[in-house]
Amino acid sequence: MGDLLLGIHGGANATAAIAVDGHLTHCVQEERLTGIKGYMGFPHHAVAACLHAAGADPGDVTEVVYGSRSGPVDHCPRDEWLRRLAAFHQQPALADSEEHLLAAAPAALPQRLTELLRRDGLTGARVTYVDHHTAHGAAAYYGLRTDPDRPYLVLTCDGFGDGACATVSTWTAGRRTEIARTDLRNSIGLLWFWFTHAAGFTPHEDEYKLMGMAPYARPDRARQVADILHTYLGLDPTGLRLHRTTTVSIERAWPDIERHLRGRRFDDLFAGLQLFTEHLLTRWVRNAVTATGLRDVLAGGGVFMNIKLNQRIAALDCVDTFAAFPSCGDESLPLGAVYHHLAATQGHHSVRPLTDCYLGDDITRDDAQQAVAGTGLHLHEPGRIEDVVAGLLADGQIVARCAGRMEYGARALGNRSILANPADADVPRRLNQLIKQRDFWMPFAPAILRSHQHRYIRNPDGLRSPHMMLGFDTQPDAATDMIAAIHPADLSCRPQIVDDDNATGLAAILRAYHTRTGRAVLLNTSLNLHGHPIARTAADAVTVLLRSDLAYLQLGPYLVTKPESTC
Repeated sequence: MGDLLLGIHGGANATAAIAVDGHLTHCVQEERLTGIKGYMGFPHHAVAACLHAAGADPGDVTEVVYGSRSGPVDHCPRDEWLRRLAAFHQQPALADSEEHLLAAAPAALPQRLTELLRRDGLTGARVTYVDHHTAHGAAAYYGLRTDPDRPYLVLTCDGFGDGACATVSTWTAGRRTEIARTDLRNSIGLLWFWFTHAAGFTPHEDEYKLMGMAPYARPDRARQVADILHTYLGLDPTGLRLHRTTTVSIERAWPDIERHLRGRRFDDLFAGLQLFTEHLLTRWVRNAVTATGLRDVLAGGGVFMNIKLNQRIAALDCVDTFAAFPSCGDESLPLGAVYHHLAATQGHHSVRPLTDCYLGDDITRDDAQQAVAGTGLHLHEPGRIEDVVAGLLADGQIVARCAGRMEYGARALGNRSILANPADADVPRRLNQLIKQRDFWMPFAPAILRSHQHRYIRNPDGLRSPHMMLGFDTQPDAATDMIAAIHPADLSCRPQIVDDDNATGLAAILRAYHTRTGRAVLLNTSLNLHGHPIARTAADAVTVLLRSDLAYLQLGPYLVTKPESTC
């Protein structure tokens, strides 16, 4: 057994990752093991899963890196979480200088973390703490850089972490130089947080629903909302830090902000917030490029889950290249902490960039057979599973796919996905009726074969988008071929651009589908029951099949069908 390095994030979207002999081998979010979406707390189950994947016992781990200098928080059930939020602005005794209501005092971290690690048998491991935004930046720099000796501008932006909500840094040959840091009291991420809560959704989880509604609003009404928000939050004189105009923090100013927005339509509010975010942060990026002279930009932190913002940044004339770390919320902190520690101890050239996001459990033949045994489902083993799946899709069927290693993060990238014909405008209704039960305005997303992307999206700079982190405009004559997988209001999309030689099996299905239909694009959405995390194991996938009206499931090399289905 080689050297083991365990990375941990305890908090919202708790996650663990492990590196063996300097190579990242496994990463999983706690929600996938507990079934509690967006799990808040310490990732005990994820730690155990990482050790199991490495064939290690807790006593084999000598190094642990924790992706923050504050926390971890205790597990907080959703109902309790929402109750705390409802009471937050009625707690004037809580000092404005403190962090957000879920943050623990930094002084309590070493003792608390030692107690939690002891529960998992990690009694002999040395613990290293990595600053929250340094971890976000390290994930972006080491995970996405294409040249280890090229200097990069690295930006981080999120709700908060270790007292900050945004940083501007240069990274050159593994050396990080921080140029600017924004105090958490000026957080645009927390503005999204409270907008989400005020709309009746769950913060840290449902912000994407606001983004999905934004294109439906009238531009003039969106601008009115954005103008109001600009009076509360802007940039400081350097242009490199977010800066509030209020005496109290943006979080404490929320009741006043809400009063100024009262009476406006919800779609106008969401569109205004999106427009404000794009205006403010593209100015911030432009200023950072000017200040550093660096035009290659990498990004981390939850705000960069906003694909329309990323699209605007990538299109700036001052930016040569742009990439956001896949699923760059706090679930990425263990990865950044691991990268940072490996670079510090083994040299930055030793850190391998992230080649893909398939970092979870695999599906074996035994897994599939055991998951189906006794269920009454039928198990078929075709010679070429990709041809069978493509044939079903071409015939208008919806097919779930659980094959290969599970994707890390928030996006389903083909291995834990539901696939469908994107040219059928009725597919969103069918999907929602069968299983997804998504909010009616939320779009689905396409998976597009790279060699055919020019037919479907406008991508003049040839940007890579293997992890669905960028928005694109649709080609004018392509909307009918992918109408079910684009936004119905503005015809934009969040594609997974799949390399033709992608070895996961998704590229093979796309090629076979293209042969049958002439279309090299499929609708791709996550394999999960409504309100539950994405399926992890073969048993999870079978549960989704049994508890929904889905009829077909690729499970590893097999096709699973219900008794009444034909294939």
